[in-house]
Amino acid sequence: MATVVVTGASSGIGEALARAWARRGATVVLSARDEAELARVARAVEAAGGRAHVQPADVTREEDRVRLVERARETGRVDVLVNNAGRGYYGSVARIDVRELEGIFALNVVAPLRLAQLALDPLTRTGGTIVMISSVAGVVASPRMGAYAASKFALEALAMSLRAELVGTGVGVVVVRPGPVDTPFREHAIAKDGRAGVRPRGAEAQSPDDVAEMTVRAVDAGRPVVETSAFVRVASATARFAPAAMRWIGSMMAARGGADE
Repeated sequence: MATVVVTGASSGIGEALARAWARRGATVVLSARDEAELARVARAVEAAGGRAHVQPADVTREEDRVRLVERARETGRVDVLVNNAGRGYYGSVARIDVRELEGIFALNVVAPLRLAQLALDPLTRTGGTIVMISSVAGVVASPRMGAYAASKFALEALAMSLRAELVGTGVGVVVVRPGPVDTPFREHAIAKDGRAGVRPRGAEAQSPDDVAEMTVRAVDAGRPVVETSAFVRVASATARFAPAAMRWIGSMMAARGGADE
């Protein structure tokens, strides 16, 4: 039976991932700060056919990261580490609070890096997989998304280098790029001007269950990157192959206030 570690497992994509792996009979180590919500998700994992272990943690704290990986190792094996915990930041670059930016990087970049480092030995033993939940913002920086995009760009760079460095070890690295997803993400984000959200026209919110199923299938298939919707694929391709068009789109979004809600 596979053991899967999921951070940010108390809601949204993390909860959906836990249930998706539970339906495949996995042991799921659930981590987040909210112990009561983790207990609820644990019951859902058990009901779906998996086994649940709850390890409350603030993954920006090194001692919590160490305890989380040790708890996973106590199950006997670690097959998948899903770095899903993260937070959004909406506001103009001119108004970024540097201390808040440091907090965003601590959660969105440093925590996934350190957890990957800590879990590398048990993952090597099983030929396991590291999953980095990125975003379309990992390849496209929209108005009011500079701080969040910077953290996801950094995460993508670390994942790219790590994937190359792990060739021959049996450990895979999967990057997942969702667009808008129907989760509490916006509610928990930092918003400098009272509005949380950037949703260009054509970017419909996906269900977290859809994103979770795509992620699990990508891990099974060993795919390096998952772009979870047509919107993400078009935005990603435009950023790479038509950067002038992407700059024009960004300027139009900024002129409209950054988002079409």
